[in-house]
Amino acid sequence: MADVEDEKASGDGSDEKPEEIPEPEPPKIPDVELIVDGFGFMPKDYPRRAHSRSSNVFTKSTKILKEIKGTEAEQSPCASSTNIDIVRRYTWKTRNRMTVQIITYGATITSIQAPDRKGVPDDVVAGFDTLEEYFQSRNPYFGATIGRYANYIRDGTMVVRPSGRMYMLSTNRGHNHYHGGYMGFDKVNWRSYVVGNKVVMSHVSDRFQEGYPGTLMAQIAFEVTCDNTLKIEMKCTTSEPTIVNLSMSPYFNLGGHHAGNESMYDHIFTINADKYTAVDDDGLVTGEKKIVGATAFDFRIPRVLRTMLPKIPQGGYDLNYCITQGTEQDLTFQARILHPVSGRVLEVYSNQPGMQFYTGNLLPDPDKIVENGEEAGEVSKEASEGDSDSSSRTSANGEEANEEESEGKKSYGYVPLKGKQGTFYKKHGLFCVMPQNYPDAVNNRNFPNSVLNPGEVYVHRIQYKFGILLGKYV
Repeated sequence: MADVEDEKASGDGSDEKPEEIPEPEPPKIPDVELIVDGFGFMPKDYPRRAHSRSSNVFTKSTKILKEIKGTEAEQSPCASSTNIDIVRRYTWKTRNRMTVQIITYGATITSIQAPDRKGVPDDVVAGFDTLEEYFQSRNPYFGATIGRYANYIRDGTMVVRPSGRMYMLSTNRGHNHYHGGYMGFDKVNWRSYVVGNKVVMSHVSDRFQEGYPGTLMAQIAFEVTCDNTLKIEMKCTTSEPTIVNLSMSPYFNLGGHHAGNESMYDHIFTINADKYTAVDDDGLVTGEKKIVGATAFDFRIPRVLRTMLPKIPQGGYDLNYCITQGTEQDLTFQARILHPVSGRVLEVYSNQPGMQFYTGNLLPDPDKIVENGEEAGEVSKEASEGDSDSSSRTSANGEEANEEESEGKKSYGYVPLKGKQGTFYKKHGLFCVMPQNYPDAVNNRNFPNSVLNPGEVYVHRIQYKFGILLGKYV
């Protein structure tokens, strides 16, 4: 017994083992990381600087109310997390080396960095470095949310059926209404909040804003997934019958936003459409649908842009395609774009019946030189008044004419458009594929319905899927 006690006392006979401390696991890298920061502040005089020309009694009464409320005490711009004066920037980063940036001003996509076949990311979306540059009149709606109605409405008039009431909209592009008017959704600062990896932005468009009937409540949800897909869902409700056609207008160059037109010409396009909406000399739809077969508008099979552009007399593509949709199909494949040199691939999906295809025809053209200064001055004056034919022929994605009047000084000829990292955007250097309803659908009964009634919910879903072509394209 004494020997047993001695063994226990010495610890030699103990069966207990020391507890092992588990090693800490390395922090798990999330599939998608969301970062929030600021991009700038909205200037106090912005509504006047934005050059809104809505001329109706409702707008005037709203201005009077704002002047009355202007006597209230001012608060710090950082006093509230929902302060509409702060322009926020949301950045998604995926483990597959894709980065997406969106700001609340205009619910605008400012950057999409996608990797090439070697894994090297590059920014493939046009934009500007500062908020002030997005305010400029020459901004061709880069990456912005378009509303209430994307594209043209002829003569700025519409008849909302079945009531049969006629409404006059603001005419911000010649005699026509374009992209929601002077103060469209691209020129307001959206309220925003975060839900998981989603960013939800909202905006209320007042009754008779730019002439539209009804108060419209709009909401957009942005999400980036680990498979390098940007998902966008737009929803709207209204207080009375009105028209709605929201869209996004990011300008792409899969070789890099700085790559220029030579890189653009190498892109290979595929568009899922067997018809397009015919337009007149002013670029306005006539109500007729034409078949793309045996024409230069046929992209049902992959075609290189370099071989197709010389066949277009207008100097480039700027038209709405009628997407081929299945019965009760939600998301439909609309377009596929491939850049063989970098290997980047972009696929566009949407639940809307149309898609505007635009090849940057009216971006500044270095070859366009005006030698006669007096003649250029006349053109500049006409363009500034908005009554010239060239004003009504401007692109469905909003470039101003090269001839413009800026700060009282007339300029003409080639006027550079400077973007991110000092890049100068030029003609045919970018393209835009914009899912939408047909232009001027409210005034053409054979076009899809564009009227939203109280109690209904307008829903538009868009997906931009980025991928890589590892092998050679044949």
